[in-house]
Amino acid sequence: MTSVLPARVERGRVTWVRVEDGFHVASRAGEFVGFAERTADGHIVGFDSRSTPIGRYETLAEAQRAVATAPAAATAEPPMSRRAEGAFQAAATVAGMVAVVTLATAMTLPGLA
Repeated sequence: MTSVLPARVERGRVTWVRVEDGFHVASRAGEFVGFAERTADGHIVGFDSRSTPIGRYETLAEAQRAVATAPAAATAEPPMSRRAEGAFQAAATVAGMVAVVTLATAMTLPGLA
């Protein structure tokens, strides 16, 4: 059975931070959502998490609403292939084993403890 998920799973509210005058950045649960930037002519342009413009707005509130509700397709990472995922998991396992062996060796050397 296949289930269909909504375009964006709500994981909490969007938090906005004013980085500088006319530039605001959005995040949700620590994940970058997008930003809004004031143009020279006074409009606000909203951008998704890939810095793709999603619209031009009269007010910051309108731009913030648009950025917060941008479809997940515009912000989702492409799925990783099983082969690539397996390779990354193997590399992480080897790196962890090397770290443990290095730590164990360092702890057994005289004068380092």
